Parts: sequence; C-alpha cells; structure tokens
Amino acid sequence: MQQETFTHEWLDSGQIARIRRGFSAVATDADRFTADFYERLFELEPTLRQLFPADLSDQRDKLKHMLAVLVADLDRPVALAPALAKLGDRHRSYGVVKADFIVVGQALIDTLGSHLEEQFSPADRSAWAALYARVTSIMMKGTMRSAAAA
Repeated sequence: MQQETFTHEWLDSGQIARIRRGFSAVATDADRFTADFYERLFELEPTLRQLFPADLSDQRDKLKHMLAVLVADLDRPVALAPALAKLGDRHRSYGVVKADFIVVGQALIDTLGSHLEEQFSPADRSAWAALYARVTSIMMKGTMRSAAAA
C-alpha cells in the first residue's frame, strides 16, 4: 500500500496521544480487557461466536498483540498498511462481512469505556473511533482486493 492512502487524514498527534494513554491503561490488565471485549462482542452479536474457537485464549492473545503493534506504530501508518490489508484478507476468509466490523468497533469502544470509566472522555472516544474507522477501511480494502482476485 502506498503512502497516498494516508495523506488524507490518518490521526493527529492529539488523537495518537489519547489512544496511547488509553491503551497504556488497559494494557495493565490486558487479559481482562480482551476477555471483556469478546464477552461484549458476543452480547452485541451472538451469531459471531460461531466464527471463533471454543477456547478464546489464542484469539485474545492475537488481539492483545495486534492492539500493541497498532498503538506502537500509530505515527507510522504506512508501516501498518500491509499488515492491516493482510488481516482484512484473513478475516474475509473467515466469513467476516462489513456489518461485523461495525459490531466489533462498538464492542471495542464499549469495552474501552467500561475499563477506562471517567478517563474515557468524549475526545478519547472520538480518537479511538477515528482509529477504528481508518483501520477497518484499510482492512476492508484488503478484503475487497482478495475477493476481486478470487
């Protein structure tokens, strides 16, 4: 993916700082955060449970790792693009559709809010929502590219 993808609005330095602060706070108990994320996801959309193995341990580890990589490279979006496009391609192969991305985003925002409580301001919520919108845009381009190639 070329740099032009990001010339249009990635995240500003204030949003990046807000996201990093929030991530730092939830990373202190990342196991609980990811467990709560999946619990919320399946509350919002129980049919998504069938896309996951019975034991979510590996899945929670993958989520922790992906969030850590994402947050570490927030100021280098071009470095993130290839991995996010591949992640989108993998998700397409699992049967994930556009509507699923919306539910996952809601579960992420809800879980951040429940963990960060009063530390999760409207500006923090907006920063995370902006990040999620950019990430899913890149991931969905990956799903569309691989679908067109199939």
